[in-house]
Amino acid sequence: MTEKPLTLYEAARKMGVIFEEEATPLEKDVEVNGIKLSYLDWGNEDKQTMLLLHGRTNSAHTWDFTSLAFHASYHVIALNQRGHGDSDWHKDGDYSLNTNIPDIEAFVKKLGLNNIILVGHSMGARNSMVFASRNPDLVSKLVLVDMAPETVRDELDTIRGWRRLPERADTFDEFIDAALAINPRRTREQLKGSLSHQLRLYPDGKWSWKWDQALRTADTNGWGPKILWEHVEKIITPTLLVLGSESHLISPEIANKMGSKIKDFKWEYVEGAGHQVPGDRPAGFQEIVRSFLNQ
Repeated sequence: MTEKPLTLYEAARKMGVIFEEEATPLEKDVEVNGIKLSYLDWGNEDKQTMLLLHGRTNSAHTWDFTSLAFHASYHVIALNQRGHGDSDWHKDGDYSLNTNIPDIEAFVKKLGLNNIILVGHSMGARNSMVFASRNPDLVSKLVLVDMAPETVRDELDTIRGWRRLPERADTFDEFIDAALAINPRRTREQLKGSLSHQLRLYPDGKWSWKWDQALRTADTNGWGPKILWEHVEKIITPTLLVLGSESHLISPEIANKMGSKIKDFKWEYVEGAGHQVPGDRPAGFQEIVRSFLNQ
């Protein structure tokens, strides 16, 4: 018997996510720097903005549990960074800080955002720390998820799971099987719901990803630790670093070094989470973030 994919709300309740209403985002797009960037707008424009930046090969829908949980209190916007989701791809496969930061700055300016709670995961966290360093007047609080200016081991090696996923397949279920083998923290029915936003059926009858395949090997950093540490030293925004207890990408020594550079800084583990913290253990992640925002 084929498992029926859970709705977002069923999956959220099953994972212990606390939310007030079954909200649905509007899919929007804007043109910046000569490309189209798509994003999910969860409404409540009169409230403080929470801008969510996903990691490599993820999408705005990666944040659905988080968006659902914080929608009632904030104006939640989840951006598809270039090369991901329904945003345009870079013709030369450049997804480094050199392209992402100008995109994010132009996006924020285009939408007239300020007093932002900026939340970034992995590649999105690296982009967030640079953006916050360069735009301290626009960011009121910063949440970085499982990323720092440097890592204990090679980033591509540590989060190599998605690189083992097939590039193309005849059926949707082949991707589900591969994803389950890599990350057993999710159930098959949950993966069916989440991967429905990550895959599309192409005209040749094959299933493949919505993200640019150049991201399998692209350097999403491009600057190196030295320059990133220099940016971290300039962050004046209250900052929370959230790590997955089973990720091991960022050592306690690196986390404490960040604390020596940023005056208002704290870091915490989410137990039982790997690198994909907000999806692996959404309730634990949201509890830590909510406590930080309420301080």
